[in-house]
Amino acid sequence: MTTHSSQDIRQQYELDLERLRADTVRLGALVLENAKRLTDAFLENRLDLAREVVAADNEIDALYADLERSVFMLIALQQPVAGDLRLLTAMIRILYELERSGDLVVNCAQGLLHQDGYDLPPAIHGVMARLFQASAEMFGKGIDAFADMDPAAALRLDAEDDVVDDLTGELYERIGELGDIDLAIEISRTGRYMERIADHAVNIADHCCFIVTGSFSRIRAVGTIDE
Repeated sequence: MTTHSSQDIRQQYELDLERLRADTVRLGALVLENAKRLTDAFLENRLDLAREVVAADNEIDALYADLERSVFMLIALQQPVAGDLRLLTAMIRILYELERSGDLVVNCAQGLLHQDGYDLPPAIHGVMARLFQASAEMFGKGIDAFADMDPAAALRLDAEDDVVDDLTGELYERIGELGDIDLAIEISRTGRYMERIADHAVNIADHCCFIVTGSFSRIRAVGTIDE
């Protein structure tokens, strides 16, 4: 019968942790890729790309389910403590933030399909273009924060989120320029979805701060954290 030394078990555990970290980054990259696909679909009125966005979410959902299950299995079998426990428990939340962002991307694509494309005034089209770009950039930085385990990223992203909030506010101010109520509702929803994606990026970075330091940077700074 084959026996495994404690050193072998530890080495396998370390490999499992690394695989989970790498695959979590891969999940984030898939969501970011789909967000960029959505941007092209929205700004170019490409319904074919919108359908690709919806279809691509299947791979994201499958990877999310596999990673979440793997994290729970590792916690149950290895009973980690200290830094490893912080990493694994925070990863459960980070995986949710990533998967939920993927769902919001799909929601935007479905809105585009529901309207059979958008006919937007140039001013609103321009605001949306900037909002999509700013949200995607923030989401990419959230993924980078996890990949680099950067504890300072949360406060930087929290400050950058003001740009996204301002763009969303500008969009809402211009919604009245749309004469079609159904179109106005879909555009306002899309703006809110993109704003939430940026919020998820800030949350991801804050959970990275917790992994490294044991506390949330924004709790220390302002006494709260977005849920």
